[in-house]
Amino acid sequence: MAGATLIGLLLDGKVGVGDGRLEVFDDKPTGDAEADATLDAIGANTAPCGPRAWVSWISHGAYERVGDAMVQSGLVRRATARRLGLVPVARTVAEDSDDLVRVRSKVRFAVHSRDLPDPETAALCGLVRVLRLERSLLLSMPAADLLIGLERMTEANAITVRQVTHAVDAVITAALFR
Repeated sequence: MAGATLIGLLLDGKVGVGDGRLEVFDDKPTGDAEADATLDAIGANTAPCGPRAWVSWISHGAYERVGDAMVQSGLVRRATARRLGLVPVARTVAEDSDDLVRVRSKVRFAVHSRDLPDPETAALCGLVRVLRLERSLLLSMPAADLLIGLERMTEANAITVRQVTHAVDAVITAALFR
């Protein structure tokens, strides 16, 4: 969620990376509480912090905050299922399965196409790769080929989006070894 927030701000031209730190280019509110809070924090920060530090900072509680906002907006609903018939597991389920089909189709087209995708789709492919969500795409192709295609899309991103995608990867890797 943190990576998606930063990438959204980068693609919208709200922030950019200069001299190894994030800088605010446009401080007008976006209308998204998570993005606006991030934008305000980046603007108020005087210490030189790059994308990895911001991804780490934003990630604390982001899943719950964004999930709550998505439930309130009607995009998803919370559901409880049982794993192995015993252990209750909380899940977030899309209200409209057409949304999932559209997202999967965008990624499928990007991976199979010879053309480079739009920046938003390339960023989505990068996040799918670093978050290891490729199995949820339900594509009928070998996992290795899919990962290669997602990596190709990641490298098609602007350098700032690539930096955030790599920062998300680094934060996840660091969390695994705590």
